[in-house]
Amino acid sequence: MHPAHAHYNFGLVVPKVEVPNSKPDWIMLAQVALCVVPAMGIVMLGSPSVGAKWFYTVMLLLLAWFLLRRDRLRFVSLILSLVPALMMLRAFSFYNSVSILMGTGIILWFFASPKEFSQAWKDFRWRSLLILGGLYWLLSYLWTGYYASNLRVLELIFSAACVYLLAKHREYLATALIGLSISVFSVGIAFMPRSGADRWGHEAIDGYILGNPITFGIPLALIFLLSIADNGKWLLLENRRSWRLALCLISGAFLVLSTSRGSWAIVIVNVIVLLLIGKRQRGMLLASIAFLAVITLALLATQRGEFLTDFYDKTFSPDRNLAQRSSGRSDQWQIFPQVFKDSPIWGFGPGSGSSVYGKYSILEENEVSLKGDVAWHSLYLQVGVETGIIGLIGLTFLFASLLFRGFTHWRIHDSSAPLIGIIGFMVIGLSVSALDAVSGIFLGVGFLSAKSVVARRFKWELGGEHNNPRLLLRNRASTAKPAMRSRSAGL
Repeated sequence: MHPAHAHYNFGLVVPKVEVPNSKPDWIMLAQVALCVVPAMGIVMLGSPSVGAKWFYTVMLLLLAWFLLRRDRLRFVSLILSLVPALMMLRAFSFYNSVSILMGTGIILWFFASPKEFSQAWKDFRWRSLLILGGLYWLLSYLWTGYYASNLRVLELIFSAACVYLLAKHREYLATALIGLSISVFSVGIAFMPRSGADRWGHEAIDGYILGNPITFGIPLALIFLLSIADNGKWLLLENRRSWRLALCLISGAFLVLSTSRGSWAIVIVNVIVLLLIGKRQRGMLLASIAFLAVITLALLATQRGEFLTDFYDKTFSPDRNLAQRSSGRSDQWQIFPQVFKDSPIWGFGPGSGSSVYGKYSILEENEVSLKGDVAWHSLYLQVGVETGIIGLIGLTFLFASLLFRGFTHWRIHDSSAPLIGIIGFMVIGLSVSALDAVSGIFLGVGFLSAKSVVARRFKWELGGEHNNPRLLLRNRASTAKPAMRSRSAGL
């Protein structure tokens, strides 16, 4: 369908235009596998340091090649694909290497394609996220004198920025997301032999503490949801139902094994959303849930099932108090009103969250089990404590605008993934600070929605200027003028 013949809406966004067929970059996916599969195999054998050397060597060689070629698309796509492995093995390299690599990719994009970067920069919300996120880290450093204070906020904004930049190139966005599944599945397999006693995705191997259930579970939740939402359009697997079902079931099985309650919450909330708004994918969703139930029953019959049953009892047993069932998170919610009351307007300052909790947790009137300088296990609690009402209002405006954009995008394009992205990130923020790269991928997906009335573009979907409503109107006007002339001549 030619853009000039598309229907348009003056008040909201541009018309829906057919998107040309694209395919993931299979060579790139092979490169992702080359990085993570041998590395995780070596970790599985009990030598994480050797596995990390393989991983970082291959990854840095590939990134150096892309950098020399100024290949911004493959550079950023590879980094996003490898996020789960990077976070698992970060102890074997510079701890903040994730931020450095992603920041390098964004800078490369700026120099390799300045026009495209400037177009992305026009999005007020995306621009605000980068500026305010960077400013928040800088103020945390100045306030505490410790450069690592809230430094991981850079992971969040850089990760979201990378997803946003790739969105105009659907084949590379899909490649990054499928590569993410290769990476996180490999991480899951690396923990397989020793996960009878510990939570899957977190273990001490050869004297090193590796992984975290929530950072393992979040990308699994994203893959599970994207394999169902919009019939796998964002993975470019619309016509490969068996592939989508395989991704869904593998990620779902690992989700069950991860015992990550935060990741479970992401899936449960978004499954409800998909059932309510996603008519096209209800059949696939219900089938996936049925298959996953069977897989769960099968897992319960294995040796691992005993641990899953014990974990379920610890989490939901009425004999345990709320603090025990929530791993101390309820203690922080209990103290928060008292902390917030003492500095409600601008909080206690960026970067002061853990020290503030340590101060209030030892007060006699606060009978909590979680004491000391502990980071707040919620994005909302941390923002409220450190920046007060000002920060919470800013966060509310960001989420409200992205929810509106996601809902608008679903209404016009019948596409639910952006809405899933922002809802998922909001759920993540309930149980953890969400200041990391895997959470940033969810946030980045949330930004892939219809832009506001001011922007009136869907640059990310078509990858060209044919979707500009002004050009469409100009084309319609230019085609109308010859017809008017011919009628005048006939008269």
